Amino acid sequence: MSFVDRPGGDATTATQVVGSGPRTTLSASPGRIEPTDAAWTDSRKPLVGEFRFKNQSYFVIANHFASKGGDDPLFGRWQQPTRFSETQRNAQARVVRGFVDKLLAADPRANVVVLGDLNDFEFSRTTDILVGSGDTQLTALARTLPANDRYTYVFDGNSQVLDQTLISPALAKAPGNSKPRYEYDIVHTNSDFWDQDSDHDPQVVRLR
Repeated sequence: MSFVDRPGGDATTATQVVGSGPRTTLSASPGRIEPTDAAWTDSRKPLVGEFRFKNQSYFVIANHFASKGGDDPLFGRWQQPTRFSETQRNAQARVVRGFVDKLLAADPRANVVVLGDLNDFEFSRTTDILVGSGDTQLTALARTLPANDRYTYVFDGNSQVLDQTLISPALAKAPGNSKPRYEYDIVHTNSDFWDQDSDHDPQVVRLR
């Protein structure tokens, strides 16, 4: 696999989807997705890059959504706790989902990966927005695991998903075949242990 280095990306220029069908590309690679949108105020902006493998393009969107700072604690005074930060992450998910929609409108068989520290749970509204619906629905890979294996982070004794990987229909299943084209797992090398390389667990995805 090779990275497509296409100049033109900077901190304030929005990367555009160019072309259609198998010739769909990005105006800049790597590039930012709507970097001046208010959803990214005081937060990290997503970066999209284009890769080539066996004469096909792959579009990878790296994210680090707004943190949960300021939310009510899970076992605090107020029950149910209010997740104030979720409003911004929902807005960020809508911006990223809008870009995915542009890619899939240009090429319904586009190979798209949305991944990163989304700072939200696999059952959250944020994830629902990214997944979408209908023919362009993404597969949230954390949702495919058994419930007791769905965690990448432990906070105050609560195992939870914060890091996620979502893939487009072309990567999830072959046309006319119901069998998944992927193998996915969360490797619990950190969150379960005191001696950690990171406070987050890595994920491994194998695509056929």
